[in-house]
Amino acid sequence: MPATAPSPCPPAPGRVPLLGHAPALLRRPLSFFESTRTDDPLVRIGFGPFHLYLANDPALVHRIQVDTGAFERGRFFEGLAGHFGNPLIASEGAAHSHQRRIVKPAFSRRSVRSHTQDIVEEADRQFSSWRPGTPVAADEALSDLVAAVVLRALFSADLSHDVVRDIRQTLFLIARRLIPRTVFPGFLMSLPTPGNRRFDAAVRRFHAIVDALAQDRRAHPVAAHDVLDVLLKSTHPLTGLPYTDEEVRGEFLMMLFAALETTGTSLTWAVFETTVRPEVQRRMHDEASAVLDAGPLDYDRLKDLSYTRKVVDETLRLHAPMLFTRRARHDVELAGTLVPAGSEIGYSPRAMHRNPDTYDRPRHFDPERGESETGQDLPRGAYFPWGTGPHRCIGEHLAETTMTVALATLVTRWQLRIAPGTRRITESNSSLPHPSSLPLVVTPRT
Repeated sequence: MPATAPSPCPPAPGRVPLLGHAPALLRRPLSFFESTRTDDPLVRIGFGPFHLYLANDPALVHRIQVDTGAFERGRFFEGLAGHFGNPLIASEGAAHSHQRRIVKPAFSRRSVRSHTQDIVEEADRQFSSWRPGTPVAADEALSDLVAAVVLRALFSADLSHDVVRDIRQTLFLIARRLIPRTVFPGFLMSLPTPGNRRFDAAVRRFHAIVDALAQDRRAHPVAAHDVLDVLLKSTHPLTGLPYTDEEVRGEFLMMLFAALETTGTSLTWAVFETTVRPEVQRRMHDEASAVLDAGPLDYDRLKDLSYTRKVVDETLRLHAPMLFTRRARHDVELAGTLVPAGSEIGYSPRAMHRNPDTYDRPRHFDPERGESETGQDLPRGAYFPWGTGPHRCIGEHLAETTMTVALATLVTRWQLRIAPGTRRITESNSSLPHPSSLPLVVTPRT
C-alpha cells in the first residue's frame, strides 16, 4: 500500500496579500499567537518574505524541544547569540553541553540551599524599606530584589541602586525588540531606525557594566567560586584557550537577562494577581504566618509553603513568553506536513498555556487548579514554564525559590492593595509581557 503523501501546511488565520500576517501581529501582538489556534496542529505564518511554521499541538511542541537531531536553535536564539557572543541560552551541541556543565554547580539544589538565607535577607531588606500609606512602585522594587539576589548568589557582586535601575531599563529595551528581531527579516533590524538605535545603545551599556565587573574581579580576585569566577577561569574543551571577554560578557549578560526578565517579571505578576484577589492574599498570609511562627524561613521549610508554590505555578502558566523558535536540520515530517530543511518552526508557550482544550477557563488565575491542570497529568508539551529537553532553563530552582521566599516574606509583613487612582494595569508588548506598572499601597499586618 503506497505511503500517504505529505499534505501542504494550511496558513494561519488573518493572512493578507504580500504582507502575510505582519499587520495582524503588529495590530494585536499579545493575542496574535492565540488567534492562530485552529484544528490544524501545524500552521504556516508569513511576515513578508519570512515564513514560520507554528506548532499548535502539545505533542509537536514537546518534540520540537527535545529532538535535537531534527531541530536546532532557530532565529530567536541566533538573534541572542549575534548580540551576546553565543552564551549558554543560545548555544548548541558540544558547546552547549560544555557551557552547561561548568556553570551547573552554581544552580544546583545544594547551591540554592546555601543561598536561601541570602534570598531571605534580600527580601527582608527590600520589603522593610516600604512605608505604610506611601505608594511604592512594586514592579521596580521587585526587579531590584531579583537583581540583588542574582548578583549576590551567582556573581558575588554588589551594585548600586542606580546601576541596577540602568540594568532593568536596558533589559526592558532589549526585550521589546526581541520578537521583531526574531520574525522580521534581518535587514530591517540593521536600518538606523530609532528603535534599532535604542537596542544597540542598550547592548553597549550592558557591555560596559559587565566589562567593569570582570576587570575588577581580575584585579582583585576573591575566593567566591561563583559563576563569574568560573567563567574567568574556564577554558574551551577543544582549544584550551580561555573564554574571551565577549564570551564572558555574553554569559553574564544573558544570565542576568534571564533572571531579571523572567524571574522579575513573573514575581511582579504573582504580586499583582495576589493583590487583586484578597482571598488568595489571605490564604498565602495564613500559610506563611504559620510557617514563620515555627521559626525563621529556611530551605527545608519551603516545602510547607504549598499554596504559595501553587500561586507561583499558576503565575508561570498564565504569564508565559510569547514565542520561541527552532530550525529544521533536515527535511522532517510534522503532523503530515513535510517541513524543508532550514525552515523555522515556532511555538508559543503563552498560547499553549492558555489552550481551552487543555485548561478550564484558561485566562482565569486559579491556584487551585487540579493536578490535571498543573502539569502532573497534562500531555507533554501543554505546560512547560521552564522549557524541556537539553535546553531546559538551568536556573529554574533558584527562580522558584526566590519567588516563593519573596511572596511569603511580603504577605506576612504587608497587606497589599493597588494604589488609589491607578490607571488600568495592562500588559506590555515584549517577548515576556510584563505589567505596565504596579503601584501599591501597603498596610502593616497586625
